[in-house]
Amino acid sequence: MRTILNFKNESIYLLITLLSAIILIPFTGNVHLFDWDEINFAECAREMIVTNSYHTVLLNYQPFWEKPPLFIWMQVISMKIFGINEFAARFPNILNGIFTLMTLYYFGKKWYSKTFGIVWAVIHLGTLLPHLYFRSGIIDPWYNLFGFITFVGIIEWIQNYSLKWVVIAGISLGLAVLTKGPAMVLIVFLSTIFLIFKNFSRLNKNSVFAVILFSMVFVFIGGSWFIYEYILGNKEIISAFIDYQIRLFQTEDSGHSGFFLYHFVVLLIGCFPSSIAALGYFSKNIKKDIYSFSMMILLLVVLILFSIVKTKIVHYSSLSYYSISFLATYVIVQMDKFQQWQKYLHFILAFIIGLVLILASTIEYWKVFMIPYLETTDKFAAENLKVNVKWYNYEFLLGIAVWLISYWYLFKKKFSIQTHLSFYLIMIMWICATINSFVGKVEQYTQASAIHFFQYCGEKNYPVDTYGYKSYAYLFYGNRKPLNEIEKQEVERYWENLQNAGYEKIFSYNLAYLNWLMYDDNKYPVYIVSKIQDEENVLKTGRFKKLYSKGGYVFFMKQR
Repeated sequence: MRTILNFKNESIYLLITLLSAIILIPFTGNVHLFDWDEINFAECAREMIVTNSYHTVLLNYQPFWEKPPLFIWMQVISMKIFGINEFAARFPNILNGIFTLMTLYYFGKKWYSKTFGIVWAVIHLGTLLPHLYFRSGIIDPWYNLFGFITFVGIIEWIQNYSLKWVVIAGISLGLAVLTKGPAMVLIVFLSTIFLIFKNFSRLNKNSVFAVILFSMVFVFIGGSWFIYEYILGNKEIISAFIDYQIRLFQTEDSGHSGFFLYHFVVLLIGCFPSSIAALGYFSKNIKKDIYSFSMMILLLVVLILFSIVKTKIVHYSSLSYYSISFLATYVIVQMDKFQQWQKYLHFILAFIIGLVLILASTIEYWKVFMIPYLETTDKFAAENLKVNVKWYNYEFLLGIAVWLISYWYLFKKKFSIQTHLSFYLIMIMWICATINSFVGKVEQYTQASAIHFFQYCGEKNYPVDTYGYKSYAYLFYGNRKPLNEIEKQEVERYWENLQNAGYEKIFSYNLAYLNWLMYDDNKYPVYIVSKIQDEENVLKTGRFKKLYSKGGYVFFMKQR
């Protein structure tokens, strides 16, 4: 540790970059992208490349109103370099991981010390969900990084009155809106209200100018794409985007419902082990300051806000990862031992995680007892389990390993910074091994059967679609091409009929496309994939013959 502290800052940043790349790059592209989110964004990037049109986000070659384009642009650049594949789709978040860890080191050093900055970066990477997100192709890591920089920029301005941080915060919030949408504005606004209340006596006459400057920069950056789309006449996209954001707050969108404390549970387990250390912040023995207070406020605002929101998705509370890793670091730097309740809670969670891994790694032995039950309750899940997946009979050791690592860590008589660093460095290696050993096998049970079929259709340039379930995999892996003018007219005829039947225009295009494939007299082979529960519905159309079924999916070819 002392050796690292003797390095110059430039050397530490270089070390963070190299170690992050060594940890995050290997095997990141070895597993298919997961439906829905990963494939959704990757497909939007692919369609930008295919159409050579980069200003509007497209999905199935129709305007996609749910997300702005910034992250999609990152994936486009990555795909231009690495090709259209899984690694390219996930590479922007590898870069995000590197930038995030450098950002944490920078602010940890600025606020406290080099030691704090290094420990914060290591703890963040040694926490389950943040680490997993850096290996993903989802939009949230960049969205959260921009939101975090916005918030700490405001903190820096309150502490130092430097307009540089006002501009940085305005730019970052604008980039967050261009990445995912306006929810970050509400989070930052609510969190800042508490900060201003806490530091009201520190504000001066320059505060009004700072607010105006921040707002101008934010609106210029965050509104640029929306204004451009408005000028192009795409008002319908902007209107649908706003309606979608409102719907997420008011309804359980896309079936993503959950109980009120959903995000408390997600963060407690998903941010293991740093979530346990972070809880120690609420002990009376821990000294508080403005920075720890700010991170606590950010955590509580995110938790309460998204507990109120009807739609429950794991990603929504992911901005809290920064607060949790910070508070864990803040507590660890101050304490020389865990409180007894923290030890028990840590080991309970470690036991649960280890047990889940052991059960998952032995699934081929006990699934024969589950399948008969699932045949009557969830036939799709039963068929998932019937897929033969090759396990190497060592994976259960990772479940035991997390028990042993936790036991070694928790029951030391006295802690030191070196002890904590050693534990989290071991956790980083354990997380890497666990991801590489389990994620690909889970994917084989859940979706690989369908994706292999989509890939076959994509290689042959055969149209393929799904019936009865939502997916983006058939677009990306089926390599869907744009329609020619005659085909567009035929699809639009079905689309018009659906609208006349009461379907909303902006939601009904994919159904019109499916109806065209199923019922029109196409001159080429057409394939349909359904889940097993919809097999009879496809056959009742009289237009398809069953090819085979596997993994809960049924594959059909249109009869000619």
